[in-house]
Amino acid sequence: MIRLLAAAIIAVIAGFAVTKFVEAIGVGFTGADVTVGYKAVLAVSWFIGSFVAALIALLIGRRWAPLGGLAASSIFLAAMIAMFSNPLGWVLWVCAAVLTGLGGYAAIKLTKASNIHPNLRPDESIFDEQ
Repeated sequence: MIRLLAAAIIAVIAGFAVTKFVEAIGVGFTGADVTVGYKAVLAVSWFIGSFVAALIALLIGRRWAPLGGLAASSIFLAAMIAMFSNPLGWVLWVCAAVLTGLGGYAAIKLTKASNIHPNLRPDESIFDEQ
């Protein structure tokens, strides 16, 4: 249980860092004015951040799918806080919800995570046939 908690904390921090890093790179190209390009950079940074957060959580947490969803939804929470703080428009709300969900879903599908808790799964070996 401690491993899953640590996985969630590490993944969320890494996801926030990646989101801010991608946003900073995008602002360098588009400028800090609130334009369509800046909004697109925000949406893409939230997608990449949710993907990275979910991926890290799933890798540390032994591919438990709800953990990846939790990490991706924490990035969506950060996106909601940013949109409450700044008038960015309703289209960005929809984009944030869809893209952060897609980021988490892509990480879950990439790692072939399952909903079965890691402690309840049968023992798996490298040489087991699937």
